[in-house]
Amino acid sequence: MYDFDEDPKRIKDKLFCSMSAHFLTEELPVDAIDWEEDKIDIWVDEHVWEPFEFWDSKDVIDLIEAAAWHSYQFMKQNLEDLCNGV
Repeated sequence: MYDFDEDPKRIKDKLFCSMSAHFLTEELPVDAIDWEEDKIDIWVDEHVWEPFEFWDSKDVIDLIEAAAWHSYQFMKQNLEDLCNGV
């Protein structure tokens, strides 16, 4: 899920965990990125937000990934403005 060469501080992973709070009742712990896929699926199933309770955990994870990707792209494209407080 991560690439230390291009993202040595794991910003994308941390953003994924942060965005998970929008779809789960608790934010996915950052150390979960190193968990096995099955363990993440179980954790998501146990913490899924009510509107998504009948969704497959993989579909919820796809939503989190999409939100994280979009946020990352937005920040990359607007980094200068974000840093300047515009």
